[in-house]
Amino acid sequence: MFDCLSPAAIYVFTAAWSARVFNRLNVQPAETTTTQVTIASIALSIVRRPIDWASGRPSRPQHLETHSAMAQTASKSLRDSDYKLVLTAALITMFVVGFNTTAIMTALPAIKSGLDLNDQTVQWVMNIYMLACAVLIAVMGSFADIFGKMRIFVIGLGLFAASSAINLFAADALMILLGRAGQGVGAAAITGVSSALISVATPAPKRPQAMGLWAGAIAFSMGVGPLIGGALTDSISWRAIFAVDLVLLTIAATLQYRVIKLKLIPLDLKPSTKIDYIGVALLIVTLGTFVYGLTSGHQAGWTSLQTLGLFTSSVVFAIMFVLCENRAPEPLVEFEFFRKPRFLASATGMFFATYAMMSIIFAYNLFVQAPGALDFTPIKAGLSLLPFSMTMFVLSLTAPRLLAPYSFHWPITIGMTILVVGFWLMAGTADHTPYAEIWWKLVIIGAGIGLGFSLLPHLGLRALPDKSAGQGSGVINTCLYLGASVGIAASGIVNAEVRHFALVSVVRKLDLPSVDEGSLERILAHGSPSDVTNALSKFSPEDAVQIRAAMQDVLDNAFVGVMDMLALVSLIGALFAVVLIRGPVPKAET
Repeated sequence: MFDCLSPAAIYVFTAAWSARVFNRLNVQPAETTTTQVTIASIALSIVRRPIDWASGRPSRPQHLETHSAMAQTASKSLRDSDYKLVLTAALITMFVVGFNTTAIMTALPAIKSGLDLNDQTVQWVMNIYMLACAVLIAVMGSFADIFGKMRIFVIGLGLFAASSAINLFAADALMILLGRAGQGVGAAAITGVSSALISVATPAPKRPQAMGLWAGAIAFSMGVGPLIGGALTDSISWRAIFAVDLVLLTIAATLQYRVIKLKLIPLDLKPSTKIDYIGVALLIVTLGTFVYGLTSGHQAGWTSLQTLGLFTSSVVFAIMFVLCENRAPEPLVEFEFFRKPRFLASATGMFFATYAMMSIIFAYNLFVQAPGALDFTPIKAGLSLLPFSMTMFVLSLTAPRLLAPYSFHWPITIGMTILVVGFWLMAGTADHTPYAEIWWKLVIIGAGIGLGFSLLPHLGLRALPDKSAGQGSGVINTCLYLGASVGIAASGIVNAEVRHFALVSVVRKLDLPSVDEGSLERILAHGSPSDVTNALSKFSPEDAVQIRAAMQDVLDNAFVGVMDMLALVSLIGALFAVVLIRGPVPKAET
């Protein structure tokens, strides 16, 4: 399984090499602005002063914004139809990226059944995507400086489309993991550059509105992703999700071809920019070994040589990464940022918030769609999540605008505390719980996550000077994707271990066939549908029925265990907020 991480690394260097091919694109060089709008959150966040992923200076209040005269002239020379062409192409592409992030969650049970995946592989369908984004999103701005924004964007769009095609025709675990890894690389390139394209192409007076639409496309697409994914899975197939990707990306590519032909995006290259390739490689290995150790530990054994070796390797490579970054002339991660309490609170808070968001979507879909639990169809599961996603959307839209002049101490602390309450209440859900007792708990959880996502990136950027905002935003968003990946892995661990523990007591009371007892228990708790069927065929029909009944009964306990774990993680996040976010709003540094 761990070998499946290699395609992500291959994609990185292939993307860098392939960018040279685009030298033949007919793009007119021109002087562009060095100060661009920054985008604070790529997940369910509508922000007023976003983070610029590509070049990395924050959009401060208007009296601090500076743009070169030539850049303003270039922007003003564009007709409305010209900049709207760039904006439309970027919005469609970002909708695809945001939609894929959450739509796949609703389809996971169907993908597991259709491709006969075990629990570990199901987690990697999400994790390999998140890890690719976590590692690469921080360096895509550097790639754009060296090879050009439009070129990196087109490469990202192409990678995402090709990978969606692989997923569409996936016949086994290897194909779906390869496709998801490619989508993660493409998503990092698209997200890291699209905001810069809009900023360069849009006239200054209309830039705030354009950037609001950009962030809104992400928030809206991620919010409706579970519903669309469920509808497509229920009415057609989970593969239809990736077919929709190809249709929308074809439209976006057609528009981008028009943008290139009209030379609407200037080519502003900075070949002197250096990329910390060693840091990227070490980060890939560090995160990969750690997450793989988490996902495989319950099957291999937490004290097994494999698991201990993976965690030890992760620690060793993490130390090497820190030493490398402290000596690198242009490090991927500037660890000095973490000396600032508010930036530390922002980075760790994004980790906890994304951990909570992806965990609840992941665990909720597996639980409500499980036979013998609530037995929701995919579309019903997507509809049932709307109170959660729409609450996040509304708060992401309004909280930054209302609270921007103030300290974020209490709003963020309250948000994390709301999460504790929401998960504690959700822990009371069982297979007989009516939806009328669930939806309002989802609203509470959505409110807590919405406050965190909309305010935490602002908190970190306030602590940094303008010149460091790009790198700071990269660190924050690396923590965001890392939190998503670890959250999914941890939820899978709790779910599997609770089921394993409960099934052991049932299986050991039966007259076991001549098979390895430990192996049988692991198959029943973590195996694919065909593995479970084969294992049960070795029992008498009466015993097989009893085991299947026990497997259904334990679903409640497994979901409750995940909710308890998320309540504890949210409590830790609230304590971090109380300790680290203190004092008045710091003055902006220049």
